Amino acid sequence: MSVMDEVQRTAERQLDMLEDVQRKLNALTVQETGDDGRVIVHVDVSGAMTGLQLAPGAGNGRPAALADAIVRTAVRAATQAFAERAEIMSEFVAEFAEFADLTGESVEPNSPSLRPTFREPVTEGES
Repeated sequence: MSVMDEVQRTAERQLDMLEDVQRKLNALTVQETGDDGRVIVHVDVSGAMTGLQLAPGAGNGRPAALADAIVRTAVRAATQAFAERAEIMSEFVAEFAEFADLTGESVEPNSPSLRPTFREPVTEGES
């Protein structure tokens, strides 16, 4: 196998990994229940509410209690979505690191090529 064949094979595997992560993230939804099962909230990968179901008696007929139950349930759902998203990304980074080992390139965020830095502007005559 030539070097170019190996490069192509590695690139194809990396692309497959990226596509797999994208599929997992796109499919990620979380459902949480609150107020003794009378409030059900659905969120997407970003924690945005995508669905809300209210059963009779939700909030015990008090608007403030209902609002509180919705918000608390939505926060729990979003927190769970963020945890699941982090797990997906953690697995991806761990797998991607194997490719970095092959190339000798770092995938750490502290790598100068990955982390932007701020530099003061240099005026003419300064170095």
